[in-house]
Amino acid sequence: MSALNVGQQIHDFRVDAFLKSMYGYEQTYLATSVQEEHKKVLLKLYDVIEFPSRQLSEGGTLMEGNIRNEMYHWFAPIHLYDTVLLDGKEYHCLVREYIESKRLSDLLAEGKRYSWDEAMPIIHQVLNGLSCLHRQERAIIHNDMTPRNILLYESREHETKVYIIGTGHLSYRRSGVASFPTDDLNPWYRAPETYTGMYDEQSDLFSVGALLYEMLTGKAPWQTELPDCFCDTRLYKKIVKKAREAELLFPEELMLTDEQQNTLKKALALDYEKRYYNVEAFKKGLDGEIAVVEKTSPIPVEQENASSWDEKIKKQTGNGFADVAGMEEVKQIFYKDILFLLKNKEKVERYKLKIPNGALLYGPPGCGKTYIAEKFAQESGLNFMMVKASDLGSIYIHGTQGKIAELFDEAEKKAPTVICFDEFDAMVPDRSRMDNVGQSGEVNEFLSQLNNCSERGIFVIGTSNRPDRIDPAVLRTGRIDKLIYIPLPDKEARKSLFVFQLRDRWCEETIDCEILADKTAGYVASDITFIVNETALTAAMKDIPISQELLMDEIGKARQSVNKEQIEVYESMYARLESGRIEERRRIGFATYK
Repeated sequence: MSALNVGQQIHDFRVDAFLKSMYGYEQTYLATSVQEEHKKVLLKLYDVIEFPSRQLSEGGTLMEGNIRNEMYHWFAPIHLYDTVLLDGKEYHCLVREYIESKRLSDLLAEGKRYSWDEAMPIIHQVLNGLSCLHRQERAIIHNDMTPRNILLYESREHETKVYIIGTGHLSYRRSGVASFPTDDLNPWYRAPETYTGMYDEQSDLFSVGALLYEMLTGKAPWQTELPDCFCDTRLYKKIVKKAREAELLFPEELMLTDEQQNTLKKALALDYEKRYYNVEAFKKGLDGEIAVVEKTSPIPVEQENASSWDEKIKKQTGNGFADVAGMEEVKQIFYKDILFLLKNKEKVERYKLKIPNGALLYGPPGCGKTYIAEKFAQESGLNFMMVKASDLGSIYIHGTQGKIAELFDEAEKKAPTVICFDEFDAMVPDRSRMDNVGQSGEVNEFLSQLNNCSERGIFVIGTSNRPDRIDPAVLRTGRIDKLIYIPLPDKEARKSLFVFQLRDRWCEETIDCEILADKTAGYVASDITFIVNETALTAAMKDIPISQELLMDEIGKARQSVNKEQIEVYESMYARLESGRIEERRRIGFATYK
């Protein structure tokens, strides 16, 4: 039963038709803007009670609500995101623009086939859209990149443009049970690791490889007949796995060069380690900027390739903390409690000082935690590696545990070494909340490696938006010694951010960063970066210098990434973690000061 009737109005949108209901908690309607009668929108309602909490973002909002202004080049703009009360029931309400366009799946079904050159502009736009998701401070994965979720329309310049839809399966990186429904995913577009519960950037890129293959051939790679009746995921997995044992075929009529075939084979490699590791690498392969000679690997059955950590652990170059605007207190913590000890071994020995094992940088998204970690590596001059959950992924039982051990072994060989684990909560989740025995073993391996790792010349930095999801044993002294809260930037930090972001750009001399800082209370660092970049683009299109007026206009349009309720949640987390540390010190007989 639909919650809305035709003609009913929600905010500034009037319902025209009920379109569909899915999963028992999602309803979609076609609606019209009351303010602009010509504007059609899709209005979606999600039952708050029935909607699975695991599908919400860390701020308790819909993942689709993460489609921000800077993504509107590739994703349909969102006009409204709110909660509404209908007949006593609460719903998440999301309204996005209805695009007059054609699905790529419909074109392919009608017999449309693309040459390599015809497909490239579309694939590049798809990759640019994915890059927008993947480059968020906490990477967002699309998980359903198929022809049915690609809309094509003609621009005013008569160019084919792309909009990406199907955002109902958005998630953060996953290792374990998917946070979204998987029954409706196209099995031929799923990367092998997704069948064992791992969803990350590389699984999205596998799907783009499958998309390109179908645009060229009219069929998904390795596609065979599936049962017409409803089939469970386990049977689909068996059918797909069996089909993928065959060689990937390229019909002669496609007239693909060896280089183009090898590029597709690498994109569709069944061995995770041999696939493109990010969007930029994939784009370079497509453009012929990097030679590709790999052949599609059969499904590996025994062991993975040897670790390549030694190639990834190296010293970083750059300006260090000079590139970090504001955050003086955080810098002082790094200088006094960490850098001083790491760089003064003689004094450490003379005064019998304890070098810390690691630090956790935590706080609201968009405040620069990962950026600070990278700049710390430059400042320290030590060997460094940034590790994401996807770097540790494995399709083998105990494979991830082996990778963790190899990483720490290699870091010890190259000591002193700083290892930064981005989104640490995804790697060491609280074992009391998990059903996955394999992942529990991975947390145990981390605990073992973190124990007094400073004695092996290893310093660990973890970054997290959700420290409350980290296993408590990880945060004990002797493993992660320092908990460093990265808050929203205060006025001075915001002012410094504007100064830093505007430097070396063509600007009017009358820009007042003090006023800009006053007007952006509650904005995070990434918000300010976005405001300056968007203003610069507007100025460039008009061929005029960046001005105070343009900046103020952009501030008026930009929305904050973190709302008041989320800030309160993080402040509460900070209070709990700090009080927990004090209690721990009391129990073991240490002083209660920090």
